[in-house]
Amino acid sequence: MRHDPKSRHTWLLAAAAAALCLGVLRALYLERIGSEYTSCHGCFVVPALSHDARLLCVMFAVLAFAAASPWRWPARIARVLVALCILAQATDLVLLRLFTQRFYIADLLRFSGDAAAGWSVARAQFFSINGIGYAAAAAIVLVVLAGLIAGARGTPKQARVLLVLAAASALFAVAVMWMPLRYVHEEYVGNVVEVNLPQGRAREFLPAYAQSVLQADKGVPQTCAAGARSGRNIVIVITESLSAYQSALLGGAHDWLPRLDALARANHYFTRFYANGFTTDGGEAAIFTGRPPLIPPGSDWYTLDAFGPGPDTLPGITHRAGYSIEYFTTASLAFLNSGAWLHALHFDAVEGGENSYYSRMRHWQFGAAEDAALFGRFEQWLDARHDPRPFVAVLLTVSSHPPFVNPRTGEIDPEGTFHYVDDQLVDFHDALARRGFLDNGILMITGDHHAMTPIDREEYAKFGERSFARIPLVVAGAVDMPNVVDASFQQSDFPASLAHIMGVDYCRTPFNGIFLDPRPQPPRYVVQARGDDRNRVDVYYDDRVASYMQNGDASDWTGTPPPQADMVAAWINAQRLRNMSPAGKAP
Repeated sequence: MRHDPKSRHTWLLAAAAAALCLGVLRALYLERIGSEYTSCHGCFVVPALSHDARLLCVMFAVLAFAAASPWRWPARIARVLVALCILAQATDLVLLRLFTQRFYIADLLRFSGDAAAGWSVARAQFFSINGIGYAAAAAIVLVVLAGLIAGARGTPKQARVLLVLAAASALFAVAVMWMPLRYVHEEYVGNVVEVNLPQGRAREFLPAYAQSVLQADKGVPQTCAAGARSGRNIVIVITESLSAYQSALLGGAHDWLPRLDALARANHYFTRFYANGFTTDGGEAAIFTGRPPLIPPGSDWYTLDAFGPGPDTLPGITHRAGYSIEYFTTASLAFLNSGAWLHALHFDAVEGGENSYYSRMRHWQFGAAEDAALFGRFEQWLDARHDPRPFVAVLLTVSSHPPFVNPRTGEIDPEGTFHYVDDQLVDFHDALARRGFLDNGILMITGDHHAMTPIDREEYAKFGERSFARIPLVVAGAVDMPNVVDASFQQSDFPASLAHIMGVDYCRTPFNGIFLDPRPQPPRYVVQARGDDRNRVDVYYDDRVASYMQNGDASDWTGTPPPQADMVAAWINAQRLRNMSPAGKAP
């Protein structure tokens, strides 16, 4: 029985078709989510296709070589390279669907040890009504990849077809490469290879440059003072993905937090409060240590160990004031080894989803029970507490983590999810009020970072580049401060602000503010590590934004620099150098 010779050589064309389909699917999905959030229809599909066309041109050319090459091993290596590119394309599409985030190799290496947590987020998609489609698509891609690697050599005719496809891709990319992008950074629509090329932030400082940076940083002015000891108990709720765009009170396009907005009006709220980073651990690092989560030179990411213990961290301040400090979440403490990090920061107690209180409950993303359970567990702890010391308690919620599964329905529903969060936050406030906690205690509600979603057109038109970091901060209870704070503050202002109200000595720079005061003292500069372009650090001052591009010894400002630009740059670079060390100290 003779085999059809055509059937032996179809894998090269099948791989080309798979690569093309994945590029088109990514562009269509990006267009869908982009147009939904920005009302800018037709703005995303062509730029995304343009960037993918550049990659497809190279892939088709490599496949043409594999089809025409008389050498067996070079042809096989070419097929393997294309297979890896297709796998990266598929992974990129999955992450875009799950998190509205790109596939970064550095992220893969960082999170690869937490496969269970990743699956806890992904399973909502794979067990949804679309799950069969995901499984079928994954099977097709895997079969094509296996056939591409193991299949026979191609033919000259296939090589010619692939070269025509490569030429067509190149012409398309050139024809539309100047089409403007709107509201989404170019890195967002770039192909999966472009976003993983060597980045400026990963360039090391030469020793002489590093020493000059540290020397210049010594000139950053400091102001040292101690506030008045209040003895107030303090609860900080860090709410997953809580963002200003969800709040009508803060000028958001959505009215998803009506009860929290009403609570804010009746108490104290900030119109310009910002996240220092774009991930949960980055927000916690800033809140707990007063340092922005900047990526150290020579690295693609920071480690939590770099944000180590010290007298001016939140635990250090509370202990100096004679307080205890506790941490509660329903997420697994194994994720990013966060439990060990929190213990190393000297939290007195660290409690995660492993607690038996949650054992009979349904677990969602990151193995976490819903937010109502977290607040119920804290209320149980508070009622049973007999320690005479005042305390600071930090609660980290999880229910509103992408892909925004509403615990009430089990469906992916961003609006419903944040209405759920809205109810839980205000119900928690009311539960504390019934216990009399707020008569001599303070409740602060904020977000960990801006939600991992595109910025909508209305928000960008109002707030520009600051849109990427705008999050709420609501303060309730026994605190003397303005009802509305219009000055700019940031997550890294928490340590100085708590030291101030606890009566603990604290030295601050132009990069730290104090907000728990009748006359809040804002920082001169707010610093935000961008997530869309991770080479970029934005500095907010007055009503402006300056951007600092990390690029080794050639790091510099783009556009108009801020006042005292050299001092600000030295401070940013010194912070990056500190983040090279597990002890959090500059070398």
